[in-house]
Amino acid sequence: MSSFFDNTKVVGTAFVIVAIFLIIDAIFTIVLGFVDVNDDIRGDIESDKWLAYCVIGGIGSLVCAVLYTMFAMKVFKGQYSEKIVILEQYVRIVGITVVIGGIFNAFASFAGGEDLGVAIVGAILGIVIGLLIMFIASKINDGKQTVGDKIIWIILLIAFILLLIISILQVFALVSIIDGIAHILIALFMIAFLFDSDVKSKMNM
Repeated sequence: MSSFFDNTKVVGTAFVIVAIFLIIDAIFTIVLGFVDVNDDIRGDIESDKWLAYCVIGGIGSLVCAVLYTMFAMKVFKGQYSEKIVILEQYVRIVGITVVIGGIFNAFASFAGGEDLGVAIVGAILGIVIGLLIMFIASKINDGKQTVGDKIIWIILLIAFILLLIISILQVFALVSIIDGIAHILIALFMIAFLFDSDVKSKMNM
C-alpha cells in the first residue's frame, strides 16, 4: 500500500481529472448566462442581470480552473515530485483560488443585484480566508520546525479527513461520481503524505 502512495503520478492524474471538471463547470456557467432559464434556476437574480452574473462568475471560475490545471500538470509531469512540495503547492493553489473566487463572486453577486455592502463583505471574507490558507502553505516547507508546524499539521489532517468524508458522500449521492472519486484519491494521498516520515520530520511531528 505504501508503494501506491509513493506513486505521485496517481495523485497527479486525480488532480488533472478535477481540473477538467473545473474547466467544464466554468464554461457551463458562462454559457448558462446566454440561456433563457426559468425563475427556479435564476433564484433571486433578475432576468436582465442573469447574463452579467453568469459571465463574471464563470470567468472567475475559469481563471481558478486554469491555475489549478497548471498546478495539476506540474504534479502529473513530475515537476512537483516531493511529497512535501506537492502538499505545500496544493494548499497554496487552494488559497489562491479562494482569493480569486471570492473577488469574482463578489463582482458577480453585485452584477446580479446583490447589495454592494454585502458583496464587499463577501469579497473581504474570501480574501482573508484565502490569505490564511496561503500563509499555512508558506509554513509547510519553510525549513523551520516550530510548535506552529504541529498545529498546521493537525489542521491539514482535519481538513483532508473532511474532504474525504464529503467526497465519499458525493459519490454515494451520485452527484458526480468521477469527480468524487478523484477527490477521494486526493484526500487519501494528502493524508498519506502527512504521515510520511520526511513530511512529519519537516513539520516537527
